[in-house]
Amino acid sequence: MRTPLLRSIAWTLLGFVVLWCGVGWALQHWLAGRSPYIDHGINILGILAAPYISWLLFPSVATAILGLYADRLCAAVEQRFYPTLPPPPPTRWGDQFRSVLRLFVLSVLILPLYLLFLIFPGVNLVLFLFLNGYVLGRGYFDLVALRRLGWEDARRLWPECRVGFVMVGVAVAAIFTVPLANLLAPVIGTAAAVHLFERHRAMMTP
Repeated sequence: MRTPLLRSIAWTLLGFVVLWCGVGWALQHWLAGRSPYIDHGINILGILAAPYISWLLFPSVATAILGLYADRLCAAVEQRFYPTLPPPPPTRWGDQFRSVLRLFVLSVLILPLYLLFLIFPGVNLVLFLFLNGYVLGRGYFDLVALRRLGWEDARRLWPECRVGFVMVGVAVAAIFTVPLANLLAPVIGTAAAVHLFERHRAMMTP
């Protein structure tokens, strides 16, 4: 897992820099003036607006970047703990793209809620953990489920195991709040998701 881990960290760092620059541009040229909630949050944050919003979006961006290496990471976990599993079918790039697009849209949709509760320190932390927990949990589920199942089969399985995956997402979101450890958070989440997915698949197998 060492090579995909190091590459994932490098691309994640680059992704954060690009995200920071993109958020700064969006605040100046697009977001400002479009919503009173966003304007209120930006006024409170001042010069910290761009890095703070980048930090809020960072978990989802890091998870999306991890998708480039998820197959190798999942394969490493499967080889170590589930050696009898057959090789996964060929990657369905259309399903993967739909998953990444959904992850991005959910991340953008929950952003105003963060800014709305920005002045409530305890509440905004809880929102960060649980809203990101849902988004990341769904993202990790897609990463592992779409390697083995089609889009429709994965969609039917999600309601049965979403509580466990959301809890994995909450735990990973908490790791994202710790500097340096947050670079490892996507890899930890992927490994946990593989175990959780295989446990649910074993329960479904007659």
